[in-house]
Parts: sequence; structure tokens; C-alpha cells
Amino acid sequence: MKTAKELLQAYIDGSALEAAALFADNGALELPYLADLGVEPRYEGPKNIGAFLTFLHEKMYPGFKFIDVKIYIDTPDQAFGEYTIHQKSGISGKDVHQRFFGHLTAENGKIVLLREALNVLAAADGMFPNGIADVINKK
Repeated sequence: MKTAKELLQAYIDGSALEAAALFADNGALELPYLADLGVEPRYEGPKNIGAFLTFLHEKMYPGFKFIDVKIYIDTPDQAFGEYTIHQKSGISGKDVHQRFFGHLTAENGKIVLLREALNVLAAADGMFPNGIADVINKK
């Protein structure tokens, strides 16, 4: 059975569908700060998580790869780490440098919750053609 650290590392290293398959049927991926950009902040179940991650890996950041991974908390059922991307956005065309922090809770060898924090300004640069200006104009 995989530990929380092993699951977090597999999530970081995996493709969109490989990462989604690590989640329990009722598992969730939360990116709460995306709500500030008008984006859904929570995805539940491997199918929905896979759809979001596929968008992230294939459309938003083609060739997506986490680098500079550091795991700071490592217990059998919890892990906390930080990881970075330096990618060109497939939407805005901008080079985006984004640092993520993730807290993972595991149960029975599956992810039950992965909650990630990120820089919403960098996320806006990747998600919207005009970056944060598009978010402001929506409001």
C-alpha cells in the first residue's frame, strides 16, 4: 500500500490520467484560490480530477512537468510538499513560473484529499489571454 509521500510523488511525476487514478472514488483535488479567478476550486472523483488535469497538462501547459520538488512532511497518511512549473501557456502564450504547495491526505493507499495553494496572478497569466486584466474585466 502506498504511503502519502509515495502518492504525492506519483501525482507529481504522473500524467494527468495516472495522477487522477491515484485518487479514491470520493477523493478530491482542491485549489481554493482558483475561486478568486472565477474557476471551480474543487474536483471530486478520479473522472472529474482527470478531466481537470488533462486540461492543465494538455491545453493550459502543454508538456507539463513539475520540477524542484521538496517534500517536508512525510507520515503514512499525510504529506506536504512544494513543486514548481516553468511552462509556456497554451492559452495566453506567456511563460509562467508557478510554485505550488500541496497537502495530501491518504487512506487505504489512495488520495482522499490533495489541497494545493498557488500564486493566482501567475495562474491568471496562464489561464487568460490578457492575464489578471481578464479577471478584473469580468467583475
